Parts: sequence; C-alpha cells; structure tokens
Amino acid sequence: MGPSGAGKSTLLNILAGFITKGSAGDVMYNDVFRDNSPRFRKFSAYITQDEELRLGLTVTEAMTFAANLKLGYSVSHAYKKKKVVETLELLGLDVCNHTMTSRLSGGQKKRLAIALELLSNPPILFLDEPTTGLDSSSCTQTVSLLKRLAQEGRTIVCTIHQPSALLFEIFDKLYAISLGKCIYNGKVSELIPHLSSLGLDCPPYHNPADFLMEVAIGEHGTDIDLLARAVKNTELKELDYDKDKKLLDDKVAWKKSLMSSYLDEMSPLPAAMVMQFLLLYKRNLLENKRGYVYLLNRLLAHILVGLLFGYLYKGVGSKANTVLGNYVYLYGTVLLLVYTGKMSVTLSFPLEMKILTREHFNRWYRLSPYLLSLILIEIPFQILCCWAYILISYYLTEQPEDFRIFLFVLFATSSALCAQAWGYFIGATTPLKIAVFIGPVIACMFSIFGFCITYVNTPFYFRWMHFVSYYRAGFHGIVYSTYGLQRNALKCPEDEEYCHYSNPQKFLEEMDIVDVDLVSNVSVIVAIWCVMHTATYLSLWFRLTKR
Repeated sequence: MGPSGAGKSTLLNILAGFITKGSAGDVMYNDVFRDNSPRFRKFSAYITQDEELRLGLTVTEAMTFAANLKLGYSVSHAYKKKKVVETLELLGLDVCNHTMTSRLSGGQKKRLAIALELLSNPPILFLDEPTTGLDSSSCTQTVSLLKRLAQEGRTIVCTIHQPSALLFEIFDKLYAISLGKCIYNGKVSELIPHLSSLGLDCPPYHNPADFLMEVAIGEHGTDIDLLARAVKNTELKELDYDKDKKLLDDKVAWKKSLMSSYLDEMSPLPAAMVMQFLLLYKRNLLENKRGYVYLLNRLLAHILVGLLFGYLYKGVGSKANTVLGNYVYLYGTVLLLVYTGKMSVTLSFPLEMKILTREHFNRWYRLSPYLLSLILIEIPFQILCCWAYILISYYLTEQPEDFRIFLFVLFATSSALCAQAWGYFIGATTPLKIAVFIGPVIACMFSIFGFCITYVNTPFYFRWMHFVSYYRAGFHGIVYSTYGLQRNALKCPEDEEYCHYSNPQKFLEEMDIVDVDLVSNVSVIVAIWCVMHTATYLSLWFRLTKR
C-alpha cells in the first residue's frame, strides 16, 4: 500500500516476475532463490489492474477454454467440468454462466479474471489494484473473496491504493511504501501502535488507511527516512541469524525439500502444443463468428470495389487501345489487395497485446500455437475477399479467359498474403498510433518500384529495394502473365489506321517488364512472407519474455 507513484505496482511486477528489466536483487520462495526456470513460474498467477478478458465468450466458454489449456488432457473431461463448476460457485459466478463477458459488471469481471487463474490452483496470486473502478459493495465482495482464498491456504499479494476502514481490517499483513522505501512491514492491527511509538498518533475515529496515506505523503511532520530506518531495525531484531543456526539450516533444508516436492506434484500438465493450437483456433472461430459484422463488412467492401473498378475499367483488358487503362487497373488491383491485406491485421496485436501478455505469462499456452491459430484464421478470409474482388472485376474488365487467370489469382492472392504478413509484423513491433501510420507508408514506398519507376531509372543506392519489393514482384507477375507468355495480338478499333499496342510484347518492352521469371517472382513473395512471419514471432517472443 502507498500513495500514487510510491512504487507499488513496480514492486508487485518484480515479485511476480512480470517485469524484471531494470531491477536488481533476489526473490525467494520459502528460502529458495527464484530463477527464470519455468518450474518456478508454476507457483503464481498474475492478474493485472485492467481485467483483460475475451469479451466475445460467455463465462462458461471462457472457463472451459482456460481449463482445457491449463489442465490439459492428462485429466478427464469430467474432472475439468467439475473444476469449472466449483470455481464459478466459489466466486459467485454460477448465476451468470451463459452471460457474455462483455455484459458482466465490473465486480463480476474482476472475479472472472481471478476464476480463470484459479483453475490451475496456483499457491500464490498477485493482483494489481483489484478494487480499481469498483463501487463500495463490489470492493467488499472482491476483498472478502481474496480473504477466503487466503484462508484456504493460498498466498494473496495485492496492491491497494486507499481502502475504507472496513476493507483495511480484512487484510492480514501490510507492506507500506513511500518514495520507494518501506515505511511499515507487519500486521495491520499493529500499524497504529507502531506509528504512535514514533510520535505519529492517529486521531480518534480516523480511518487508519487514510492516516497512513497522510503520513506517507509527508503530512503530520513525517520523516520518511526515520520510518524506513525503524522498519529495518525491527527486521534486524527479528532476523537473529546467530541464534540456533542449526535449527535455521534445518528449516531451510525442509522448505527446499517441500518446494521441490510441490513443484513435482502440483497441477496437471497443460495441453500439448497441437491441442493448444486446436483450442485457440476454435476459440478464434467462435469469436469471429460472433463478430461476423466486421468480417461481412470487409467482404462487402471488396465486392463493392470490385464492381466499381469493373465498371470504371470495363472492357479494358481485351483491346489494344485501352492497354494503358488496363495497366492502371492491374496496378490498382494489387494496391487495393495489399492495403486491405495489411491494414486489416495491423491492429491485431496492439489491440489485444494486454490479453496476450497476461495469458502467455500465466502459462495458458505457448506463443507459436497462438500465432499460428491467429494467422490461419485470417488467411482463408483474406483469400475469400481477394477472390470475390477478382471474380467480379476480372470478368467486367474482360481479361483473358485462359490459363492466365490462374496466374492472375496466384500473384494477386500471394501479394495480399505477403502484405498481411507485413501487417502482423508492424502491429507486433510498433505502438498503435504509429502502426496505423507506418503501414500505409511502407505499402506506398514498395509500390513505387515497378510502376512509378523502372529498374534502369532507379538510383543505384535504391536498386536493392527493387528486388525485395514484394509489390513489384506481384505486380510484374500479373502484368507479364496478362500480356506476355506469347499472347496473341490484341483487338484494334476498326476506325483507327494505326494501333500501337496491337502486339502486347511492344507494351511490355516500353514498360521494361520483359523476360520476367514468374517462378522467381513467386519465390520472392513467398520468401518475404516467411521472413515477416518469422520476424513477427521473434518480436512477440522478445516482448513477452524480455520484460
């Protein structure tokens, strides 16, 4: 407990191992030093101040997915179902089993966040400001619940800002902080006598928690350094290492043995990676099904733009005098699919990074099955949007109806999926406000090559971008497959004496799109797709583990 900025959340993050970057020192469980081993991560669960929940699931669905992920399949389905029911009853959530998480009250969301972590029965629960945003009734219910969990044998460690007198008395032990220093460490019932011994008398009928806050911010003539020294002196008196050292050594050895035994015999193993992927994929499908309006809007947008482009460039694909118009249509097609493929997923990680951080830190699943389940949900839908657009615009613009349509679909779809991989990477590495800006900028930059400027006219120090531009590879692949590969002469208007582009090869030569190796272009797109997804994984892994 302490005033704002005292260091409560920072200390809690370090104790839980949630954020340790920039800190030094040792954390011990029962006199055993905690390291970065996954074995010690089993000991605790961390519940953040803002309860980040999957709002598209019901309470029972959220608990069932969590039970299958955390308890795995080494235990029976009946056991997991019983565990879910018991936990919901324990936390008073059994009355809202089928209520959508988005419709829960603030107190119910807090309790659901706790229930999700209790499924694996961690002996230690860390909670950051569990009463924030709750009314007095919900605060009392939440803190009373934590008290009951502690009485069942768990250790509950939480930060709290300024509780009422009633809530303050519920806590067993208080660690008070001011300016990053401990000013009290002991039982709640002994706080007032301790302060009185230092000349700080709490007025009658005054909330002890309020008085402590006043002391912590320097009121009543408080000397923070004096309070900190008093705490250290008290601790030194209690830690008399010279007294009965053999008994202390035996006690430490017993605690280490107990710790090792508990680590080996605690909750069941979590689900295997394949099952994690299947569970996460199923959860994503369910959430997308309920959020179908967003997906339907994306599909309708592609259909409408397909109709718009189709009628704007109607019939340009079969005539010699409209080759330049068709060239612009092909460019616009790739640009549209690249932008929609990239921007539709750019916000995926910024918007749910807090949920991912909590679930991953609390050992719900590994990163690889999570990322794979997310990508494999988006790929089929992006392909559907691409094909809906192509089906309409390709027919209306009268593109060649032979094997070239398959090459058109191949390059258009692969370019969109490669842009999607870029979108994931940008979302995983940049903040929200930067992501929505840098995504279009990168797409625009790569679209310059192959359309706005040829390779010959590109300055020497920018030519490397010509080769790594997936947009250039896709666009050139589409143009060459449309007008190259020994295409027959194009139809010319009967009233024109001279038809410049009746031979499509002449157009390719003027656009510097000759001798295009389609296999190499596809390989470039696939290679960049793989590189960007790998970079996304590594970026997320670094953000989640190097904290």
